[in-house]
Amino acid sequence: MKFSKTLFGFKPGEVISQIDNMENEHQEKINALNSEIEKIQAELHKAEEKREDLQKQLNSYIEKENLIAEVMVTAQINAQRIEEQARERARHMLENTEEELKQKLHELDFLRIKVTRFKEDFREVLDNYRVSLEKVREEPEDQSFTPTLITKENRRHDVSS
Repeated sequence: MKFSKTLFGFKPGEVISQIDNMENEHQEKINALNSEIEKIQAELHKAEEKREDLQKQLNSYIEKENLIAEVMVTAQINAQRIEEQARERARHMLENTEEELKQKLHELDFLRIKVTRFKEDFREVLDNYRVSLEKVREEPEDQSFTPTLITKENRRHDVSS
């Protein structure tokens, strides 16, 4: 802006008016900047609240992750323990089964020996009977003895007579 000139310089009214205008503009800029500062502070406050919420969520996820990790470690330890117990039981069962099998094989061998002895003894008894039968002399049949067959009908007749 150009000021009008006077004898002693510039016209004071214009200068004062210009200073007032500049002060008004400056005050408007200050107000606009203050308004913008307040707006930015509000956004900053919202951002801080959101950051706090996100931090809480992150902490919650970290706790859950730690809990899951503990559960997985515990599950793995339990699985290893169960597997070891199962292997130990299987080993004991195998040992017991092998011992039972040995006992059954011994019993089977004993029974085979017994059967063989029984067969030999039975053959010997049969041979003795055969020899005894051969030694027995045959006697002639007695003609006076005639076997009679008794039936129910014959007995009824005898009873009624």
